[in-house]
Amino acid sequence: MSDKLEWKTRKERIDKKLITLKSAWEIVKYKEGMGTSALQCHAVTEYPTANGPADYAFFVKGKLLGY
Repeated sequence: MSDKLEWKTRKERIDKKLITLKSAWEIVKYKEGMGTSALQCHAVTEYPTANGPADYAFFVKGKLLGY
């Protein structure tokens, strides 16, 4: 699957589900130097990890829950 198709699938399927949950997740793209302490219910896309960027990293009340 090409990167373009993978990105499109995420936008159409996963992002839509995250946004429509009862406690909706705000989806933001990772930026170099981004502070995470203020992230309340956020899904950060392309979050850097030791194994390459994660599609999503989930933060609640400033804490990383997982990716």
